[in-house]
Amino acid sequence: MNLKSSPKELLIKAEALRLGFDACGIARAGHVADAHFVEEWLQEGCSAEMQYMHNHFEKRTDPRLLVEGSKSVIVVALNYYPAVKQSEAVPQFSYYAYGKDYHEVIKEKLRLLYEYIQREISPVEGRMFTDSAPVLERYWAVQAGLGFIGKNTQLIIPGKGSYFFLGELILDLELIPDTPLRLSCGNCTRCMEACPPKALIGVKKLDARRCISYQTIENKGEIAPETASVLGNHLYGCDICQQVCPWNRFATPNQTIEFQPSEAFLSLDKERLENMTEEEFRIIFRHSAVKRAGYKGLKRNLKGII
Repeated sequence: MNLKSSPKELLIKAEALRLGFDACGIARAGHVADAHFVEEWLQEGCSAEMQYMHNHFEKRTDPRLLVEGSKSVIVVALNYYPAVKQSEAVPQFSYYAYGKDYHEVIKEKLRLLYEYIQREISPVEGRMFTDSAPVLERYWAVQAGLGFIGKNTQLIIPGKGSYFFLGELILDLELIPDTPLRLSCGNCTRCMEACPPKALIGVKKLDARRCISYQTIENKGEIAPETASVLGNHLYGCDICQQVCPWNRFATPNQTIEFQPSEAFLSLDKERLENMTEEEFRIIFRHSAVKRAGYKGLKRNLKGII
């Protein structure tokens, strides 16, 4: 936290923590300094079939074009690391999908934070986001002093790890920004070495075409052969590059009720998944991010796991 922060910055951060967020920082809205890296990544085809990543590039690299008159970006982080995990013997879901869809949870908390600012700080105009618009969330989290980008492309929060959802309030309110941290992974390359399909093709560079998470969630066609051959028992997403990261020795179980897995979810084994009907899928994953892959996607993935 910036020691020079005025009371309004401190009040906003305190309220964010009271609402259940695990970290909150502030950045000054402006042009993204790393825009050329994003453009190169897209031109190289590393976004695979996620064509939406190519849309609204100007807005993606300058929030002032996304939210007219914006001056500050308030970034929040919410822990999703589970206290109770699936048995390693069953088809695996990424930790982030254990509970309720994070979009719903974070947007409600952001709405409450926005209303607090309106009521207690100053009348403002702005918008709230969480992985739902052309916003480079990890970039702004770094600018807001929350953490640094690891070689696995994840935001790493010192002393807490990387199992965090991010959300933003982009406002026309002038706020004192926090200072980015000067930290890095050093010589560690565990994530790059551990990734089965070698999707981490460079430092902080992910090729989605190889990534297990992309192939089992975003990809609507057949799973790429080079990924299918190393899919293991990953049914929906993958956490390997985070699980091997030394920074995640600091990870602690989340306290968000909505993120706690249901008994129905935890009881899913391969047999139950193979026999699952579309109606059962809708019931179990009604408020889950797993809807992103859909019933057909989950069944496709199930055919490929060991």
